Amino acid sequence: MVALIELHLEEPVTTLAQSVNQHLRTLRTSTPEIIGAVVVNMDGFVVSSVIPSEIDDELIGGMAAAVIGVGERIAADLMRAQMEQVYIRSPKGYVIINAINEQSALILLVTRDAKLGLIFLELRRVVEELGRVI
Repeated sequence: MVALIELHLEEPVTTLAQSVNQHLRTLRTSTPEIIGAVVVNMDGFVVSSVIPSEIDDELIGGMAAAVIGVGERIAADLMRAQMEQVYIRSPKGYVIINAINEQSALILLVTRDAKLGLIFLELRRVVEELGRVI
């Protein structure tokens, strides 16, 4: 006698990139001042991104890796601590790079008129969520 086993999955299986992408989409839709969000590993390779099509996510990843390297060096040599966050302000907005863990970071592209206090609150929440996923 052959027994048939039937599996019913309640939720579809998602990959790491899909899970991270969903968090980024939620962040971007809930905070309109965030025009782009990218998760990279510390070498600058893109894990997932939600950015406008005219922006190259690989370019963001490469540049972020350079900034992360400098930020880590400054934090270690001058502060004797680990880097948590670096942000760059320009006339058009902000680039905020926040460590998720020792292997990855979240990069946000934010408009100039954003309320940074609210952005940092959202950033902290999403970094905690991504830290559980990654």
